[in-house]
Amino acid sequence: MHDLIIVGGGAAGLAAAAYALDKQLDVMVIYENLGGKINQKFTIHADTDFLVGHILVHLDTPETTPEEITRLGAETVEAFERQVTTQRGRALFDRVRQVSKEGDIFKIETERSGTLHAAAVIVASGAVPKQIEAPGREFINHGIGYTPVTFARALAGKTAVVIGCTQRALRGAAELARTVARLYLVAPAFPADDPIVAVLRKRPNVEILEGFTVKEVTGNSSVDTVVVEHEEKVRRLPVDAAFADVGLTPNSAMVKGLVETDADGFIIVDKRNATSLPGLFAAGDVTTVYGEHTLIAIGEGARAALAAHDYLLARG
Repeated sequence: MHDLIIVGGGAAGLAAAAYALDKQLDVMVIYENLGGKINQKFTIHADTDFLVGHILVHLDTPETTPEEITRLGAETVEAFERQVTTQRGRALFDRVRQVSKEGDIFKIETERSGTLHAAAVIVASGAVPKQIEAPGREFINHGIGYTPVTFARALAGKTAVVIGCTQRALRGAAELARTVARLYLVAPAFPADDPIVAVLRKRPNVEILEGFTVKEVTGNSSVDTVVVEHEEKVRRLPVDAAFADVGLTPNSAMVKGLVETDADGFIIVDKRNATSLPGLFAAGDVTTVYGEHTLIAIGEGARAALAAHDYLLARG
């Protein structure tokens, strides 16, 4: 039996593992994608595409090329990954089907490796972006990211569209609006009392298309037109870059019914990253904690491991 099993190999999971190893715990990381978002692979066209963190940005012309790719937190996560993978028996490539608890012992059922046991568990399984339902959606980059300086430099004087009204979408739109020549913001509805929306409504280079939905995305090797519709009104938006953020779906099915979640399935945690079930902790995008970012996930993962360590110490 392990002291601690961590479900998920992204920033939060690897940070938790690094902390646990430092405390000399018998820890196992079960992962499907080691490295999480920072190891996502994209096809990049050298003349027209730029990788911004884990975000792929398509441009029609290479007039402004970022000199340096911003990878906040990526190097730290990669160091954690090396620390885990260089120690034998600390990482297991598998999918977790279900987590349950019998007495004081957690049972972690996997697809290929049978059932593992642990005294404590950290769920750091992340979340996946929801996709828009429209032809040509493969041209759209899902996610706004957190690198406004690089976006501003790459898209200065150009036209962009942001699809969605999540906080991340609105924040990204506000960052882009500082330098792009034209910005379209598209969503069925926007929160009336959101201060970012209020600011965007006042910017002369921003057009808010409230009530519109995306019907089609067109382009050759990258997006050049986004077709939107409201009732019977159709608009064709010529753009240099398109971003979509219509929400996330948490990978929390393995603990469904075991811990408290919100209406969307995100795991509810307290200030110590503890769930409603003693001994089970959660960190990263799968939780209700505000902000989806590598640096935030690293801190959350380390704090979850600290809380798990305290739990194990109290059990003796």
